[in-house]
Amino acid sequence: MIKPKKPFLQTTLSEVAGCLKYEGPPKTIEDMNDAIGQGIKEQWHE
Repeated sequence: MIKPKKPFLQTTLSEVAGCLKYEGPPKTIEDMNDAIGQGIKEQWHE
């Protein structure tokens, strides 16, 4: 069995979300769903 030498420390979303820099107005759930849908279309339908 292969195991990592040093497992990652357990973290929460709030601990790592700060590394996701974004400047601009907040995105809505609809904006996020549209972006996810577009990504799926681009990956699987083209």
